Amino acid sequence: MKKNVLALSIAAMVAGFAGGASAMTVADNDPAAAATKLIVGNSGTGHMLVVPYFSTQAANATLLSVINTDTVNGKAVKVRFRGAANSDDIFDFQVFLSPGDVWTAEVSQNAQGVSRLVTNDASCTKPAKETINSTPFITSRLNPKLSAEEKANQTREGYIEIFNMADIPPVTTNTGVYPLIKHVNGVAPCANVTANGVANTAWTDLNTNTDAGGLAALGLARPTTGLAANWTLINVPKAVAWSGTATGIEAVNADNNPVAAKYVYFPQSQVSAAGLAAQFTADPLLNTTSVTSGGVTTTVPAAVAPALYDLPDMSTPYVAGTPAAQATALSRALAATSVINEYWTDPAIAAATDWVFSMPTRRYAAAVKYPAAGSDASVKPVAVYNPGNIGYFTADNTTLVGDRLCVRNISTGPWDREERKPQAADDVVISPGVPGEAVLFCGEVSVLSFNNAASSVSGVISGTVAVKDIDVGFQDGWMRLDTPGAVAANGLPVLGQAFVSAYNPQVSDGTSGNYNIGWSHRYIRPVNSPL
Repeated sequence: MKKNVLALSIAAMVAGFAGGASAMTVADNDPAAAATKLIVGNSGTGHMLVVPYFSTQAANATLLSVINTDTVNGKAVKVRFRGAANSDDIFDFQVFLSPGDVWTAEVSQNAQGVSRLVTNDASCTKPAKETINSTPFITSRLNPKLSAEEKANQTREGYIEIFNMADIPPVTTNTGVYPLIKHVNGVAPCANVTANGVANTAWTDLNTNTDAGGLAALGLARPTTGLAANWTLINVPKAVAWSGTATGIEAVNADNNPVAAKYVYFPQSQVSAAGLAAQFTADPLLNTTSVTSGGVTTTVPAAVAPALYDLPDMSTPYVAGTPAAQATALSRALAATSVINEYWTDPAIAAATDWVFSMPTRRYAAAVKYPAAGSDASVKPVAVYNPGNIGYFTADNTTLVGDRLCVRNISTGPWDREERKPQAADDVVISPGVPGEAVLFCGEVSVLSFNNAASSVSGVISGTVAVKDIDVGFQDGWMRLDTPGAVAANGLPVLGQAFVSAYNPQVSDGTSGNYNIGWSHRYIRPVNSPL
């Protein structure tokens, strides 16, 4: 859409990057942290959250609420939106939640068709909410060969990463970050403050501080669990909405109890992080690599120059170990050998079904390096693999199609409601695809649209970035989708849900007959995985 259709309907609900020029240093990042591993928790809260899908396609908008269920400590939170095509960073910022606080925002299209976020919330942010609200999603990390409209389209779908970078314990003095982000009568200073003759400069001091000891001096503590998030995909003209909860990932000790983890706070700054990338991210595009040929080793610079605002990401270690090890551990925690859900496409009620599959850890195993903006047309995108990755996304089970990395080895098993399966394997058709390849997931966030006549737009949520149509031969039923991964029995790390819409033709005049349903996917996890 070309304007914000939610401006009135949710106005009551949704209430420059700082950067120093000095060199950054990182201390030991508190190696005494008690956390020893990460798990996908059952509580719905976590140190880290993943929202599997957002959309501003057509008349869609996405509402986001981030909740601090910790009623004692504040939280320094990173929020990052990544694109559906190849997980490129398209918007990120920081939110500072006081104890028991909730931050809300709405994401929809601006007049140019680019996603933008608006928040009227009173919680502190870096940059200030006025800057966030006036800045459309960023396209500089997308393929420079794309047209302006193609770039805009790639800002309209993706997923969201949310991190507790550090806790903010309460203090009774005018020192550190806490009194600057704590709400008093619904208002937080969000700035340096002088009180009783004491100047508190912690707000700007955060802009240049990555040292663990320095962060502690500013009133930050090691991050604990307690973050939660809700998301709603809403389409006002159609009078439909779907909602869900973010997946919570917790840092725990040997007894699986959530505990404090390492600091992962980094300033919201454009200052180079080239010297930190190897320590704090497994993203293969942000790291330098070494290539040996003929006995000569050459250092290849990072494909994307990393900045401090690129950190943290899902591979930034909350526990002891390397970024690659954390990314692999997260992949293992999210891996599923099969995904199961239901579908409706009965034309009598105009039913339609889309399944969304999000693979938020794929970026740390395999990414796509785009050609430079002014390069010759013969220069093509290339897949870049993390050599420290184990088993989930490799050259064995992925292939590059255009500028999309696609996952192979996906198979489907649909049934109707009466136990029947297709009579022959070729009765189930997935399109569009590559001849001879059973390619399904051609995007970091893929949409599988049921019985949608090979449309390039999905039938329910209007997805266009990474869409496949699947003709299962039945109107309604259920399906198991198998994801063996690169090594047998590993599966693939995947999240998502089914989006269903339908219409009741029996409603009276003046009554909306549209309705919508959302079902989380069910997963079969690997047994005795070699990983």
